[in-house]
Amino acid sequence: MTTLERTLAKALTEIVIRLDLSADDAIAPEVAMEVLQPVIALLRDLPEPNREALAELINQFAQEETDPERYLTAWETPETLGLLA
Repeated sequence: MTTLERTLAKALTEIVIRLDLSADDAIAPEVAMEVLQPVIALLRDLPEPNREALAELINQFAQEETDPERYLTAWETPETLGLLA
């Protein structure tokens, strides 16, 4: 993975975590999913090896989390983004 790819994957993971953990009155869950739907659609078009590599990278980021809520959300991010077949 290049530095750019790692940085973009980390940024995407951070966005998913913040959307998921935001208060429902700040960002409604439906709105969060509306934000993520175009991203999910783009990721589905990636070849399977690329989706798997991204999922693995996100799981590495999850392992670095010390906050239990952030860890769980990061761990679930590959599924949320439709990266797992």
